[in-house]
Amino acid sequence: MVHRRLGEHDWNFGFIIDGFPRNQPQARFFLESYDLDAVILLEVPDRVVEERILSRRLCSRCGLDYNLISHRPAVADVCDMCGGGLVARPDDTPDAVRARLRDYHAKTRPVLDLFRAKEVVVAVDATGPAAQVQAAIRGHLGVAGAPA
Repeated sequence: MVHRRLGEHDWNFGFIIDGFPRNQPQARFFLESYDLDAVILLEVPDRVVEERILSRRLCSRCGLDYNLISHRPAVADVCDMCGGGLVARPDDTPDAVRARLRDYHAKTRPVLDLFRAKEVVVAVDATGPAAQVQAAIRGHLGVAGAPA
């Protein structure tokens, strides 16, 4: 799917891919097929990831996303848009999150090792506010909007 999409060549000013490649063969293909400027590694400690995920809520009626840390509804457990009740995703349990993190680390480490060998990994502290993280990424990449 990624290969087909990138084959459309409408990305003259670059592209960002989230969650790909997921394994070493995909990473090798990507390194052989494209000239990469950077692989952005958003660094967040597992305990923070777990806290963020376990704070997610969805409106049971309209599906709007909330996070009880950074995007709270005006009235607890009630959607601001439609008044529906907010619920946690069924797979957002502490055990499930820890299992997903273990799987992520086991699968990501070998992929990152390939990109590190090519010296394209840019590690960014992603524990702060989104604007701060974005500014750090822009600074590392030397693109407009980067802090002076």
